[in-house]
Amino acid sequence: CIPVYGIMEKLQSEYTHIAFRDMAFDSPEAHAIRNLPECSSFMGLPFTVYFKDGKVAAATSSIQSREQVTSILDKAFGK
Repeated sequence: CIPVYGIMEKLQSEYTHIAFRDMAFDSPEAHAIRNLPECSSFMGLPFTVYFKDGKVAAATSSIQSREQVTSILDKAFGK
């Protein structure tokens, strides 16, 4: 999970129009993420869920590269 956190931390300065948040998978509040239909088939950690206007814009499971993350961000939110 650490590589994804590192990528997100670095991207915050490039994507200032996006609010980046993280949540521990085993916290009680995380059931809201774990139970999303978009995450129902996920088997690996981390789950990364991208919300836009209160709705899921994209969701991924497992480690993503910087290129994969920026592709999702650009498509869902614009640069």
